[in-house]
This record gives sequence, C-alpha cells and structure tokens, in this order.
Amino acid sequence: MTIAVAGATGLIGRHVVEVLAGQTTEPVVATHRSRPPFAATDVRWVQCDFNDRVQASQAFDGCDTVVLCAGRVSTSAVLRDEPVESVLDNLRIVTNAIEAAARGKATHVVLVSSCTGYPPAMEVLDEGQYESGNPPGHWFGVGWMHRYLEKQLEWYVRTLGWLESAVVLRPTLVYGPHDDFDPRTGHFLPSLVRRVVERNNPIRLAGDGTQTRNLIHARDLAGAVKAVLRPQPGFHAFNVATPDEVSVRSILQALIEADGFREAVVELEGQNLGPAMLRVSGRRFMEATGWRPAISVQDGLTELLAWYRANRHVE
Repeated sequence: MTIAVAGATGLIGRHVVEVLAGQTTEPVVATHRSRPPFAATDVRWVQCDFNDRVQASQAFDGCDTVVLCAGRVSTSAVLRDEPVESVLDNLRIVTNAIEAAARGKATHVVLVSSCTGYPPAMEVLDEGQYESGNPPGHWFGVGWMHRYLEKQLEWYVRTLGWLESAVVLRPTLVYGPHDDFDPRTGHFLPSLVRRVVERNNPIRLAGDGTQTRNLIHARDLAGAVKAVLRPQPGFHAFNVATPDEVSVRSILQALIEADGFREAVVELEGQNLGPAMLRVSGRRFMEATGWRPAISVQDGLTELLAWYRANRHVE
C-alpha cells in the first residue's frame, strides 16, 4: 500500500508525515506547494498546486490510500479580512484532490475536515447532529463548505463507486509546532504564544475570556489519521476530540505560567470573534479505533512555547 499525504508541509500534514515516516512499511508520497519539503525517512516529495486541476490530476498516480490535509485554514482573522476567498480556495483544492484520488485509482481516502460544520448548541453534539441546523453566523460559509466537501466524498463512494472507502475526521481546534504564528492569518492560540514569548504587555483578549475551546495536538490528530489508514468498506465520519474543553482565559494563564511571564497583565476587550463554545463528542471514534489523545493541554502548550522560542526566526 502506497500512502499519499496532500498538504504535507502544513500543520496537520507535516505531523501526519512525521508519524508515518520510518514507522510504516508502506511507501509515503508527500505533496507540497510553496513551503519547501523537510527531511523525512522513506518519503518521496511531489510539488503540486491543487488549485490547478491538471497538476492535481497526476499527484496520486499509483497511490492506494490518500490523506487529504491540503487547504487554507479559515481562521477568525482570515474571515474578518476576507470572508469568501479562503472558502472558494478550499472548494477548488479539495474538489480537485478528491477527483485526483479517484481517477488515480486510489481505493481509500481520509479527509481531514472540521467541526465548524456543526450548528450552535449548548449540549454535546455527536456525528448524527452534524446537519441538524445551520453553522453559526460567523462560520456559516466555512461550515457549509466543509459539509459540501464531505458530501462530495460520500458521493464518490456511495453513489459513483469511484472509491471503495473513505473516512472523514472532524477534529476540534488543532495546535502544535509548525502552526501559523502570523497574527493576520493564525488562530488565537499561536497568537497568544507569540505574545507571551515576545513579552507583549498588556496582553489583550477579545471578549471576556470565558469562551471555551477543545484543543487537540497535531501529533495526536496524526495518530488518529494513522488509526484509519486501513480501508473499511463504505463511508464513515467521526469527530476527533479530547475529553475536556478549556477557556481561552485559562489557556492564556497556562502559557503565562509555563513561560514564567510573571509581570504579564491581561486586558479583556471587545466582542468574542467566534462562538462561545462548541462541544462535540469523540466517543464514537475512540470506540471504533481505540485511539486516545496522548498529549495533555499543559504538556502541549509547554512544548509549543519551547518550539516557538527556538524557531520563531526560522519559519
């Protein structure tokens, strides 16, 4: 079995490649676009822009399993400046990649999707509630984009029969080394890491800091991908979540304490940019695969601080 990883230099794709490299007997093909390849054992690199249908069509020739991590992350910062462009880019990228996997004779596809397709709710949501209402206003376009791409993949499996099997993974908020620390495009967490390491003072938080997020380390998510690489006939969709939600304020406090920033002053201001909370159940995936997250939030944040301090002038 040859495994292809699309978007292998992004946050998720890189961790998937690092988990697979040298740990599997199957060859690994990894695609990159603008970021250069990195050293990885037994990995063959292919340059490909999935916006280009012709380039995409040749990316997975000879590959049996395709892991789709390619695309643009539609963070609050990105959506605030340009609410449509990243959605359209992702539709092109993932549509071309799914078609390329099918026409390249792959039999199994793993699509890393998103929980942004869920409707707002106070209770914990499971996979059966994914389409029970519209995504919240801030995530409306992004959420429906992910729903469409999942349905397209399901269509290729269940109706067209062009793929034998596919698994959709819907992770919660992914973080880790090689994240995007650019304040214009990154999530709130790498932004907080950057401000703590660079000793910005005061540190300002949007909203009152009580909004909660479910954090999953990219290495744990890569382990979840590895757990579903073996084809299981049909189409399956799973949430990938950790057991606990943490508030934005507690995340910042953990970063401050872990980095010894004792003089830090936290100021709360403005409106929350996203939903107050989104709670999804990862029980079904854990029961189906035996996967469990291995990295605690505290350990993950401490690692991320150290990584950013060592690499902030490199990436």
